[in-house]
Amino acid sequence: MNYKVHPLLNGFFTVAFDKTNNIKFPKVENIPSFSFLLIDENNEPVLVDTGFNINHIPGSDSSGIKKDEHNLEYNLKKFGFSPGDIKTVIQTHLHWDHAAGIALFPEAEIFVQKSEIEGLFNLRENEETSYCPAHWIDSLSRFRLIDGDCEIKPGLELVMSAGHTEGHQSVKINSEDAVITLIGDSPFTYEWLWTLVPDELWKSFRAGEGSRFFWQERLSQKLYDWVDNQPLYECPENGKWDEKLNNTDKEEIKIFSHDPGLIGKNIL
Repeated sequence: MNYKVHPLLNGFFTVAFDKTNNIKFPKVENIPSFSFLLIDENNEPVLVDTGFNINHIPGSDSSGIKKDEHNLEYNLKKFGFSPGDIKTVIQTHLHWDHAAGIALFPEAEIFVQKSEIEGLFNLRENEETSYCPAHWIDSLSRFRLIDGDCEIKPGLELVMSAGHTEGHQSVKINSEDAVITLIGDSPFTYEWLWTLVPDELWKSFRAGEGSRFFWQERLSQKLYDWVDNQPLYECPENGKWDEKLNNTDKEEIKIFSHDPGLIGKNIL
């Protein structure tokens, strides 16, 4: 099975803690954020990641740009789809800039690594602002937990990559001319940025306007109870598909979720 891969620009965000930059906080400005629409030979769509919400960008002086043409509904319509047509959503991970649109797809199964959920139980303080459970906590019933690599559809494989988060996964896709791997945020981590914020300012941020960005401990018990009772998704048996992604001479292309080189591209 071959797929066409379309990058969908969700907008741009700037993470900032001090406009004067007196605390030597690196500028993380106008970062493009992409979801990816995969369309197979039968015109069945799959969505990888669901973008960010302009009202939730951690940092006291953060900002975002999100025009009408950056909305997922607008982008899907260009390809003849509505949110209700999306039956499969793959989350590379659950950071705030990748998971804000989950609720837009009430008919979809949401594929997430089990270790992505388990990693939430041991967050370091400077990681707590990386997540926004409000984006997805009410959609847990539709989560399908993966444990490691899994080819969920012919020509479409989830690959456990970890690193950026405990359960970060890449998406390996068979296209007509290449094997494309959507590597999410695998190349880097931005948690270290928060460690550059002085403790005094960090505590002030947490106690004041920034409190809404921090993990709420009451959610941990809900997730404990849920994950303990959630069965793992049963991956199709090895060899079920006629074409295996690991047995191909096609060119391999790796795509980063925030690559500015994707701006203006309609297809990969």
